[in-house]
Amino acid sequence: MRRSLTSMITLLVSILAYSPSHALARPAGTVDPLSDVVSKVSPSVVRIVVSRPPVSDRIASNPAVARASDTADMRTSAIGSGFIIDPSGFVATNRHVVENALSIVVVDEKGERFPAKLVGMTAKADMALLHIDAGRALPFVRLGDSDAMHVGDPVMAIGSPFGFDNTVTSGIISAVNRDIMESPFDDYFQTDAAINHGNSGGPLFNTRGEVIGMNSVIIAPGTGFAGLAFSIPSNDLHFVFDQLIRTGKINCGMLPIYTQQVGWALKQALGVPDLGGALVSAVNDADGSMLHGQISPGDIIVSFNGEPVSDPRALAKKAAWSPIGSDAVLEVIRGGEKHSVHVTIHAWPQDHTQVSPAQERSLGLNLVSQSHANGTQQVVVGAVDPNGTASDSGIQAGDIVVRVQRAWTSSVGRRRQGAPTPPF
Repeated sequence: MRRSLTSMITLLVSILAYSPSHALARPAGTVDPLSDVVSKVSPSVVRIVVSRPPVSDRIASNPAVARASDTADMRTSAIGSGFIIDPSGFVATNRHVVENALSIVVVDEKGERFPAKLVGMTAKADMALLHIDAGRALPFVRLGDSDAMHVGDPVMAIGSPFGFDNTVTSGIISAVNRDIMESPFDDYFQTDAAINHGNSGGPLFNTRGEVIGMNSVIIAPGTGFAGLAFSIPSNDLHFVFDQLIRTGKINCGMLPIYTQQVGWALKQALGVPDLGGALVSAVNDADGSMLHGQISPGDIIVSFNGEPVSDPRALAKKAAWSPIGSDAVLEVIRGGEKHSVHVTIHAWPQDHTQVSPAQERSLGLNLVSQSHANGTQQVVVGAVDPNGTASDSGIQAGDIVVRVQRAWTSSVGRRRQGAPTPPF
């Protein structure tokens, strides 16, 4: 009996020593690398709450492409994500999150709310820059080098899908340089990290906690995630946001030409050795004052200032990033032979940036005084204006206002402490 009991004790100790819970437990004081990155960057990720006029269309031109945002009541408000890129309060998000907004509120990880000013947004790409004044330095994240990312690299997204703040999902880069026909500069990352409605404008991180993309578009046959999400690369973000922070506007370069992809059929027809490049289909320079006849329809542009041109989108981006008025050396294939030509970079038409002026807005609360039989009065919320700043505060018609800040109130016209009436 004693030997049997000893064997049972030995067996029990062995089971405990090799139980799954014991095997998976981390030694005291150690931190999982992924959770360590999350804890460092999540304070910089915010929720964006906007109020806008009724009936806002959030569907892309391609019916199968649904923008990853806006789960709130489409008649009055919408929710997206964003991230702080500068300690002074600059916040990055998608243009479609804040477009046509009557008011914008940024909510941080702790739930603190800040009214936001729209600094600017691009017309040709889905980016917008906000600014909040917190009265203190804010936690922020850095933009990494998106060109260093490759297919298969692990990534992590943080945002507010369906209003669930600080949701973390992970996956890999599924593809690079995706053209979803959103803009002339499309070079999206494709990822299988779960991105849903409300994630729009949120960051896509590498394993070092650097932002390498902004989550912007999903393709979902139904209402949920289908494993196809697209993010704007961080190098594109850096170009736009750096200019908006420094000057409040964006200066983009361009060439007055129309181009198309050199696919397999065109490669055979034109007798060019490789796929790639940008075939000039038309030149928008009737008087020759911009290109001076250096570029003609039928030319295939294969390099820009010594860098290869893979497709028309790459050419458009290289021109956009070049200083206006600068000289660019293009290598073109014309009649089966290569030629080098010099062209001048011109300014993009002036509709490339949109800036909204600050709007003075009220809380939007209709307050009424209500008298009781005993002679006392109370302040009751009669109605809530959906376009007011209090529209998403949780205040409802019928609520009783007991205090404003720390001062008791008994009527609409005055407060008991004699302080000025708040500007409702």
